[in-house]
Amino acid sequence: MKIRNLWIAFGVAHFALPLAWAVKPGEEAPDLAMRDCSGSEVRLSAYLHKKYVAVLARASETALPAALLDDTSRRLDALNTVLLFLASDAPESRRFLENTPSATLFIDTGGVVRRVLSGQVLTGPELAAFVKLWQSGKIVFETSCARCHGADGDLSICEDVKRLAGIGKRLTETEIRERLRIGQVNDRDVIVRGQIYSRLDVDAVVAYVAGL
Repeated sequence: MKIRNLWIAFGVAHFALPLAWAVKPGEEAPDLAMRDCSGSEVRLSAYLHKKYVAVLARASETALPAALLDDTSRRLDALNTVLLFLASDAPESRRFLENTPSATLFIDTGGVVRRVLSGQVLTGPELAAFVKLWQSGKIVFETSCARCHGADGDLSICEDVKRLAGIGKRLTETEIRERLRIGQVNDRDVIVRGQIYSRLDVDAVVAYVAGL
């Protein structure tokens, strides 16, 4: 436990550097040096095709409590997701980051960046809820949308359908939602392109599409 607490304090001291993400959703994440919750150095490539990855970058003098890290890791493990910390003291990381003081980065199993939540450090139930929402959106998209849009949003083979690849770089989640042309059904359900979906399904697919 003492070693773990020393790592937490050490990591936070280095996260005091000003940060900003140069990487964008839909782009492959560089194989940067990172730290896991035990303080061990790891590479992103160690998790490719095995786990989703949530990366925290912090600029704070206050260490994250060990109990919070344990709780966060346990919640993410149930979602096949590992929690890592960016080793922002490394030169290669400084080329990746610039001015934003903190961020949460979500990377899929193929090593592609799916969300960059700049200025936010999500932990515990908040982070688990975000990951679960994104994963649910992936299922909805692959089941209902990929036939016309393609798994990564790079197709436009159906009538009145545009490519979605890179849409997260151009539009906010609110703007993406507006383009769905949602019709109201009741308090629980809505209609999109003639199909009925739950409001939660729509929230989830918007979260997923924003990372294409």
